[in-house]
Amino acid sequence: MSSVVALDPALELLEGKYVVEVKPAGTNKGRAISALMEHPPFAGRRPLFAGDDTTDEAGFASVQALGGEGIKVGAGDTVAMHRCASPDVVRSWLAAMLPADHPAAVALQ
Repeated sequence: MSSVVALDPALELLEGKYVVEVKPAGTNKGRAISALMEHPPFAGRRPLFAGDDTTDEAGFASVQALGGEGIKVGAGDTVAMHRCASPDVVRSWLAAMLPADHPAAVALQ
């Protein structure tokens, strides 16, 4: 894949834990989050982004620059300001933040 991507400057390779992505050059989760945050229903809200891979680092940086919270799930170097040990811990934390009868809280349990 590297040799094919090297032939086209409009593409780039992004390697994660268990993934290799071919994507348009200059795009990442951080840019996508920033773009979404400009539009309803996201505009004016505080973003929260959780992820477990190197492919999520731009997302952590973006939400934190926007005044939100980045949460790294699991081990590894990160720019995220917070960390949770596992996806189960993230789900439990999110469920605890909502009223017990909220449909999202029920779905998280």
